[in-house]
Amino acid sequence: MAAVLYGVIGLAFPSVQVWIFALLSLGSWIGFETGYASGWGAYFLGMNFPFRFLIFGAVLAAASHLFLDWPARARFRRPTVIVGLLFLFISLWIMSIFGNYGDLEARHRASSVELFFWAVLFGAASALAICYGLRFDDRTAIGFAITFLFINLYTRFFEHFWNPMQKAVFFALLGASFWFIGSRAERIWTLGGRVRQREAHGP
Repeated sequence: MAAVLYGVIGLAFPSVQVWIFALLSLGSWIGFETGYASGWGAYFLGMNFPFRFLIFGAVLAAASHLFLDWPARARFRRPTVIVGLLFLFISLWIMSIFGNYGDLEARHRASSVELFFWAVLFGAASALAICYGLRFDDRTAIGFAITFLFINLYTRFFEHFWNPMQKAVFFALLGASFWFIGSRAERIWTLGGRVRQREAHGP
């Protein structure tokens, strides 16, 4: 009821802040409803909580395009995309660490190949978001993609090298990686600006 009321009020007045509360309330309802339906178990239809919110975030981000056909509420699209991408990428990050498992014991029994799949999917989602942002000049998508690409790479770095590597070497490589990835991110951002200028001025 809170999600419905916030949504109606946010769209009717209109108020972006109230609309954001509606989306967050909807996400909370999905979490509680699926948890209740599964008897507060680890899985609902074979999905743990991060997996459910991954799907919710993807649907929300895709549904935000409906505002393109509603000019009077076009400014609602960006906050809807932001909330959707937050759910999507945070869920992917958690699943790249724990997989689709409901407890730590099951996660420890999982093979590295299973967890590697989620890490690759996390990276692929970031790459697709970057391509989408460059194609449609969506700097929100680019910002999220670059940020979570960093998070993915550094999570894998800590997972695989924290214990076996000498700490001086570890932090030296970490600092060098900050410079390397940061320079590439700046090039991507600059490329996005060039694409936008070329489309604005024509060939």
